[in-house]
Amino acid sequence: MISPAGSWRISKVANNARRTLDALSLQTQERILLALEKLQVDPFAGDVKKVMGKEDLYRLRIESLRIYFRLDRSSRSIEIALIDKRGQIKDKAIERL
Repeated sequence: MISPAGSWRISKVANNARRTLDALSLQTQERILLALEKLQVDPFAGDVKKVMGKEDLYRLRIESLRIYFRLDRSSRSIEIALIDKRGQIKDKAIERL
């Protein structure tokens, strides 16, 4: 995804995140893609929280879905690590990120 000059860009999307996104309804996919576009403008806007115990991992909440992502401040890039429903994400999955 290409973003405007001076903003962030999504450099990588994990395979699991892609598969989850593909399995969702078209309406939900559109909401997530819109949220990812906004994330590229300002990765701290919206319902974003830092994941406790992880140095560079953040969580974006979109209704019942969670998007976990990493920020590389030096290159201003975003790596999407995990997209899943709130109830499906386990602590072990987050620990592996």
